[in-house]
Amino acid sequence: MRHQGKRHGQRRKAAPKRRITGFLQPIFLLQLYSQDRHGYDLLQGLEEFISDAETYDPSIIYRIMREMESNGWVNSYEGTVSRGPRRRMYSLTLEGKEQLSRWMIDLQKTKDEIDNLLTVFRQQTT
Repeated sequence: MRHQGKRHGQRRKAAPKRRITGFLQPIFLLQLYSQDRHGYDLLQGLEEFISDAETYDPSIIYRIMREMESNGWVNSYEGTVSRGPRRRMYSLTLEGKEQLSRWMIDLQKTKDEIDNLLTVFRQQTT
């Protein structure tokens, strides 16, 4: 039997996946905290938070926004006409603000745990 892409008996090392789509939800909610935005604005706003934001497929934004709307965290409406077609605008709901606050508490705890993991790793590997 022939193994494609690797030599017999060797395992391919999997690169750790860095993209966490769940991390996009609090980013989008935070962007909507200050003002309503459309999908393209949200996509551009990712650059402030994620170093490889340009690699994200724009379609993921609309899927996540639909999911968050069904959860009651955002509302959508048809924006006014600017140059081109009307854009779907998104606004943050009270439930969305509460969810964002819960996420910030959880993310701070996760950050502290990751910092601890990295500290212990450095201590044990140096």
